[in-house]
This record gives sequence, C-alpha cells and structure tokens, in this order.
Amino acid sequence: MARKKKPEEHENLERWLVSYSDFMTLIFATFVVLYGLSQANVNEFKKIEESLKKAFSVQSILDGGSGVMSSGESVLDASAANSMIDSLMMEYISQRYEQESYDQIKKEIEDMAKSGELNGVSATIDDRGLVITITDKGVLFPSGSAELPESAKKNLDTIGKLIVQKFAMHAIKVEGHTDSVPISGGKYPSNWELSSARASSIVRYLINRFKILPDLMSAVGYADTRPVDTGKDAASLAKNRRVEIVVQRNQYKNLDHYQNTYIKMGKTEQQRRRNEQIKIIREIDNQQIQSLGEDIKHSSGMSDSNDTYEEINNDFLDESERLEKLSNPAAN
Repeated sequence: MARKKKPEEHENLERWLVSYSDFMTLIFATFVVLYGLSQANVNEFKKIEESLKKAFSVQSILDGGSGVMSSGESVLDASAANSMIDSLMMEYISQRYEQESYDQIKKEIEDMAKSGELNGVSATIDDRGLVITITDKGVLFPSGSAELPESAKKNLDTIGKLIVQKFAMHAIKVEGHTDSVPISGGKYPSNWELSSARASSIVRYLINRFKILPDLMSAVGYADTRPVDTGKDAASLAKNRRVEIVVQRNQYKNLDHYQNTYIKMGKTEQQRRRNEQIKIIREIDNQQIQSLGEDIKHSSGMSDSNDTYEEINNDFLDESERLEKLSNPAAN
C-alpha cells in the first residue's frame, strides 16, 4: 500500500510584518522624543534624560556606560558630531529653550538699562530673533569713525556675556545703521562704508573678546536706508545712528551651514572653546564686582585673594564640568 504523502507546510509570507511593525514603532518613538525635546525647557529636558537613563541602562548611556543599546561606548558619544550633549542639543533643537533665553536676556538688559548700567541699550524680540540695539546715546562711535571707545567696549562686554551664557551655536548678525546726513570728507566716502565698518568693528571685538566661532558671525551695513525715526531733528537722527546685534532664530539654521563647523568639532575642541568663554565670563563678572567698591566686596563675603567668582544655575557651566570629568576620569 502506497505511503500517504504529507501535505506541504504552509509558508508564512507575513513574517516580515513583525520586523516592519517593530521598525515603525521605533521610528514613531524617535519622533515623539524629538518633538518632546523641541517643546521642553531645561528642567524638563533633564527629566527626560533621567527617564532615558533608567529605561535603557543602569549606568547612563549618555555618560558612556553599557546598556541594552550599547555594550561599551555611548551611543551618543559615538556619533559623528561627538558633541556636548545636553546643552548644545537643547540649544540646537528646542524652540522653547530659545524663546525662554531670549526673554531672560531681554529682561536683564531692560533692568540694567533702567538702573543706568547699560546706557543707550535696549532689547526687543521679533521674527529675526533677539535684537539688541545700541544707540548713539551710549557714545557708541565718534562722529565719522568706526573705532570703538572704551565706553562702548564696556557695554559690549556686558552684552556679549549675556549672549554666550545662553548661546554657543546661534548665528549672530551685527547690523550697522547711520543717519541720513551725508558724509563730507574723512576716511569713508559714504554712509554705506561707515555703517559696514562699524558693524565689522563690533563683530571683530566680539570674536576676539568672547572666542565666538567666526562662522557664526556676520556684519552688514544698511547706511540710512532703515531708519527707526523719519524726523529730521537732532533727536531723531540720534535714534537712527545705531548698531543692532541680532541673535538669529534657529529656524533659519538650514539656510546656511555655519553650525556644521561647531557640530563636527571633536568634544575636546568644543570643550576648549567653551572653557575659554567661561573664563572670560568670570573675568568680566569679577571686574564688575570689583568696580562696586571694597564695601560691596566685603559685604558679599569676598576676600582680597585671588578668589574666582563662581556662577550658579548655568546649564553650560554644569555641562562643561560634567564633560570634563568624563574626559578625565583619572583626575577624579
């Protein structure tokens, strides 16, 4: 009697759906996290980081420990950017962080302007970003000159410190404006050259003073084509003689590739640049404290020794210290 032939096993042609569904779930989770980061403030971002630490490993994958997604080197440290994770990521992608930082800087400038600490300086927020305006009231430049006097450098130290405390990767455009009175003689043949030279002087000063990446800076001169006051009296002309420092919104970052230079730097170079900026910020703070007089110094508990002013509640400073410990474990 012939043996009964076994029926052929049914081939499961839908097995690919399992992998496909896992892949789609992972993509969905990725975009949910990215959206959450874009809406989070600094404190909320830290909570997200802590949740990720607990979810993926006992030792943080952000700190380079082993987890379910990595058996050695941190997933984030292995990226091509090799960048300072927390603060730079927050600055780069979070519109809320950007807006909150704009608001904080604006309020500080307004407070210092009211107290007389910043003479002739104001701040607004518009479609371009944070606009810090320095008018002729603050003796920004001598007539027909693009040389920065000491009074202007003092204002720029205060303004630059406020900017670099919050932003390391935002583009900064300096716009020079003049009044409508034509130039007669002198070094510059017209207001176009004068306004451009003044903007360039401030760009050069900020780069040299605060070690800002030159790729992030730009200078432009508008002469008298964009007045804020159309009057012809002396007060109106003085309002139009101004320089505007614009910390541009990150929504325009794709128009240029200036940030790629910073992102592609190794962590060591990024850390070196940031440490230079932090050192300058603390030097300016110490100078301002010393200028208040010995009575203020003693009442604040500072000695005459080489004490260094310690800034608190600064996320970039916290991140710098964390990365320094990670990169130099032997020093700990």
